[in-house]
Amino acid sequence: MNKKEISVSILDCDFNNIEQEINKINNSSSDYIHIDIMDGKFVPNIAFDNNTIEKVNLYSKKKLDYHLMVNDPNDYILKCVKNNANIISVHYEENDNVLNHLISIKKLGCRAGLAINPSTKINQVSNLFEHIDILLLMSVQPGKGGQKFLDTTFKKVEESKKIIDEMNYEIDIEIDGGIDNKVSKKLFNLGSKILVSGSYIIKNQNIASAISNLRD
Repeated sequence: MNKKEISVSILDCDFNNIEQEINKINNSSSDYIHIDIMDGKFVPNIAFDNNTIEKVNLYSKKKLDYHLMVNDPNDYILKCVKNNANIISVHYEENDNVLNHLISIKKLGCRAGLAINPSTKINQVSNLFEHIDILLLMSVQPGKGGQKFLDTTFKKVEESKKIIDEMNYEIDIEIDGGIDNKVSKKLFNLGSKILVSGSYIIKNQNIASAISNLRD
């Protein structure tokens, strides 16, 4: 049985107490810290500045999972690599150089993730599967935390898993957005490997039990 991995999104953290917040995650059984980088162009919001990224890297004892919601990933990929990236995911949408970005991420020694929005179909991106380690399926519209999970994601996981298995690719499916314990079991059962969860974990009084509820 594949390990069920949890990546904790820090969008809802208290950044005035960042060390304390990251330590809570360090002391949990989570596998990754998920860092959303937004440039205010690809999505309306802006996160995170260099100072915050460096602090998260400084305090983190977990693997770092960077999600670039930006117009030009080239401006950010090296910054993520310098800050201990394990995974760097770039979006397919509005990105004519997506293949070059994926190749560049791998060359720099990180796992290359392809992120796709809810409206993007699997058959639009399956030709890129041979170049990726992670397929990041957005289960909400990207850009802000606390949104409701889109049920159409289940079908996309099934479609993706079918292609990955048929082609014998080594790709982990990661799901991001609106994840709670009502949907986590089904997502894992369908073949997802990594679930990103933010508000469900961070706003829970007991981070450890929130994470174990997602796994079980």
